[in-house]
Amino acid sequence: MIVRGLRLRLISKAGQLFAFRGFTLVELLVVLAIISLLLQLLLPAIQAAREASRRAQCANNLRQLGIAAQTHEAAQGHLPTGGWTHTWVGDPERGFGNRQPGGWSFTLLPYLEQGNVFGMMRGKSDVAKRQAGAEMVTVPIALMNCPSRRPANVYPFVRASSFVNINEPFGCGRSDYAANIGDGIPSDQRAAGPKDFQEADLWITGKDPTQAWVATDHNGVISQLSQFRFAEVTDGTSNTYLFAEKFMHPGHYDTGESYGDDQSLYVGFDRDNARSTHPDHPPLQDKPVPLVWLRDSDDETVTDWNFGSAHAAGFNAAFCDGSLRNISYDIDPEAHRALGNRQDGRIIP
Repeated sequence: MIVRGLRLRLISKAGQLFAFRGFTLVELLVVLAIISLLLQLLLPAIQAAREASRRAQCANNLRQLGIAAQTHEAAQGHLPTGGWTHTWVGDPERGFGNRQPGGWSFTLLPYLEQGNVFGMMRGKSDVAKRQAGAEMVTVPIALMNCPSRRPANVYPFVRASSFVNINEPFGCGRSDYAANIGDGIPSDQRAAGPKDFQEADLWITGKDPTQAWVATDHNGVISQLSQFRFAEVTDGTSNTYLFAEKFMHPGHYDTGESYGDDQSLYVGFDRDNARSTHPDHPPLQDKPVPLVWLRDSDDETVTDWNFGSAHAAGFNAAFCDGSLRNISYDIDPEAHRALGNRQDGRIIP
């Protein structure tokens, strides 16, 4: 009993001593400083891991686009067409060839499990079809947006509408990816294009003697009215871009003010969905630039034709053979140019 009582008293004394010991102010500040330092070390690692995940998702998006294009080529006998102009959107009743006003991102929809969006205008009267088209362009497609840049949302449509075959939309889904039009002087011939289907059919069949708004100097794999086959990629499918990320002004990810990002992803050939590897348009990481739009000529001040991305290390590119690579912004200009041209004979290691 004596030993037991002594043990209890010792435990009681130790408890009192511990209760009064506590933390001093200096010790508390040291602990807080250590925690702050650990957080400073940890947060960049977390951010880097998140960006790596977003970059991987972006690469997977492009990989799926590449697979869809290969499936399209096998089924239709050619790669998706570049479509007509920005004044027209896709029409499911006009097939997949050069009679199709919509561009590659419209004609790939059935091969991306988006056949319901592709067919929204099908089988309707003219009035109902125009309204259905205006509703279609507001539908975003998650696969078309890089998660490092922006989510798949409905973004404002701020341009004065000049659409021929649909009503004016209130907003639109957009794409962060563009087709390779080659290394020629980029041009979308910013004319209005045909005013109706009758005029368009004359143009398509070569009976329009002027064809003033047709871009003819593109040697990539997708361009205005194009119906290229992989067999025409004579430099090799592993040496030629198919799709890649497009450069954008980061202040205009969601405004619709950039001339390279002011239309819907369902329009025909336009700088919204087509980019060049011409030396005047090197790949760039997203950065603020003047919103220049020259009607007579394009030069190095116009960045609406450049490939690029929001990623720090480089931009993702899907090649015609289905491979996916990250391309440095510092790539040799001539190498970048050769990777855009399907038939120049230059093979890049």
